[in-house]
Amino acid sequence: MKRDHTARVSSRDSEQDPAACTVVASDNEAEKNKEAAKRKRLSASNLDAIMTPGVRYTCVALANQLNSSTRQVKASLSQLVSAGTIRHVQEDRIGRYWVPTKEERREFEQGRRERRRSLGHMLEGYDSELRRIQSLCMLVRRS
Repeated sequence: MKRDHTARVSSRDSEQDPAACTVVASDNEAEKNKEAAKRKRLSASNLDAIMTPGVRYTCVALANQLNSSTRQVKASLSQLVSAGTIRHVQEDRIGRYWVPTKEERREFEQGRRERRRSLGHMLEGYDSELRRIQSLCMLVRRS
């Protein structure tokens, strides 16, 4: 209601005073510049720069910190997660996002290497076991 009133007053004033019209126009430009700055702040790289390694964040907390909507922040966070820059864990109904520390990265890589080594040994003889199970299934099959 207050905005409508000020818009009517400013339109009346602009008819009387052309300088008032430029003040209203500059206010509109200032609002547009603020919105553009907000959009610019929300890029994924800027979001990554804001986050401290090892600190867990929620989407809502980041949105409040950036004065932005949770939808925009979540989109940027999902880009960073898919790129592998940050990690995401769903705890209860709240998602936690964080930039891994050097120790966490090293532990992750070490675990990954160990899983690859163990997978190589587990899959030996896999084809022969599959053929054995297939032949047993064919024996039990009804004609």
